[in-house]
Amino acid sequence: MINIYDCDVHDKEALAIFRVKRANWNNWLFEDSLSISNQITHMLWKDAIYRTFNEARRLTINRESESESLGFNGPLLHLLDEGFLVSQVMAIRRLTDRNFYDLKKGVLSVLRLIDDVSDNIDIFTRENYVSYDGSKYEGVSLEIDGIDKWRPWKKKHENFDTLSSVLPQNRSRADRVNKSVFIKLNKELKICENLRTYANKFIAHASDPIGRLKLTENQKKVTLDKLDQCYKAIIRVSSFIGAIVLYEHELGRVPTPQYNHLENIEKPMVSQDDLKNLHNYWNKRVEEVIHWN
Repeated sequence: MINIYDCDVHDKEALAIFRVKRANWNNWLFEDSLSISNQITHMLWKDAIYRTFNEARRLTINRESESESLGFNGPLLHLLDEGFLVSQVMAIRRLTDRNFYDLKKGVLSVLRLIDDVSDNIDIFTRENYVSYDGSKYEGVSLEIDGIDKWRPWKKKHENFDTLSSVLPQNRSRADRVNKSVFIKLNKELKICENLRTYANKFIAHASDPIGRLKLTENQKKVTLDKLDQCYKAIIRVSSFIGAIVLYEHELGRVPTPQYNHLENIEKPMVSQDDLKNLHNYWNKRVEEVIHWN
């Protein structure tokens, strides 16, 4: 990246800090192995796989004429449903966690990212946003500089107009992001609060009867529609930060498999000849557990 002293920014000290912070935000959102982007991708992949299997279950139930030849094992279905629920609710909880006060226990979450950007609003100026990477702050034109330089320069200023609530004719190098941006982003994620409560009371911890009495009906159950509402909020907020706040790109795509992800789904899971072996295995496992006592 271009040397700070060659950047078209007046406050070089603030730019140096901004560059470090922006690199952190970009790492949290996109680059770390446990980045927000990766967490969202894994969450959406699991959701797509589960819903496709759930659709297979619905199709099988509707084939009444073939009911003897098609079916699913009840305990296995229950395990699948429970595993999906736990996986997705905890993924949503992780993505909407606040950061710990102890800096040694930092988390990679959307809310931590929002809070950290908000805490550094003084260095998040228009001139840093536009010119941190060596781009000119003003005077770029389509005719002289070409579309490859003019388009991102124009978009950066327009983005910062949105972030700062400043009209184009009133632009200033010292413009800062409006606090209302972070208030709106936090408000968008409030829809996940009921699922966070569910995670805390029924998954991460086992709430006692008194604790459960305080819960509303919405806090006691999870539906696919509630998961969708949380997915959408997390994706919208993360994409806004990625595309507008950091001027990188949006998030939230189900990954494209590089193999046939439905291969073998139509086949029986176990040979008829192995059913006796499975019964024997079950009984052996039961006996093992008995001897633990």
